[in-house]
Amino acid sequence: MFLSEKQTKEFENRGFIVLKGFFNKAAMNKVSAWLDELRDKDPGENQEAKYYEKSTITGENILVRIENVLGGHNREIAKLLLPPKAIECLTQLFGEPPVLFKEKINYKLPGCRPDKLHQDQAAGWNAYGDFYITMGIAVDENRMENAALSFLKSGNYEKRLMSGEWCCLSEADPPYQPEDDYVLLEADPGDVIFFDSYVPHGSPANTSDRGRRNIFLTFNKLSDGDMRAKYYQDKWAKYPPNEVKNARPGGSYRV
Repeated sequence: MFLSEKQTKEFENRGFIVLKGFFNKAAMNKVSAWLDELRDKDPGENQEAKYYEKSTITGENILVRIENVLGGHNREIAKLLLPPKAIECLTQLFGEPPVLFKEKINYKLPGCRPDKLHQDQAAGWNAYGDFYITMGIAVDENRMENAALSFLKSGNYEKRLMSGEWCCLSEADPPYQPEDDYVLLEADPGDVIFFDSYVPHGSPANTSDRGRRNIFLTFNKLSDGDMRAKYYQDKWAKYPPNEVKNARPGGSYRV
């Protein structure tokens, strides 16, 4: 058992747990180089889905995320990001084996807009299942000045949608209110957070001169089936990838 009983209880009560130093420096250096390669590839190459937005801060067209990155063409990286200990953690938290549902890399570059306080489940996920766990991997330093994530730490939330689909829980930027109920997760490269699809979280705009990249791998229970292909088919029909010259307005984003 990789996780202790205390850690699994913390996840049940708070909706998330943080594992410091889950990946070593060598692994994160390799991942960082891979993210740079993805950033510089032509859109659509190897089926990776890139999303560009117009910065509400600088007016520039910037890359905000890349999805569908763990297909057959990236098996080596998939193996690196999902070692046996990660699968064991997810199996403990779910109570059964996990299945990859979706994956994305957030490129929170300077000038990137805030991610408002939200529940991931509100992003249309009820169509595919009722519970997910995301494994968030810090690739760069996450600090307050470059838009580190804030999570509800009190456990005072319901494991159901507390807003309408596609709706945020608050338009405010961190620190969220009541301030004592939230924690700013300043992370180092290689740190991992496991969090459920209902726990409220968000991040401010990146008004610093330092970007931060995080990888988010989202899973459902094996008993709910493999929904990844269906999810991306539906998403691309409604919200397809775009090119830098066709950057969307900053307020149009979807999780």
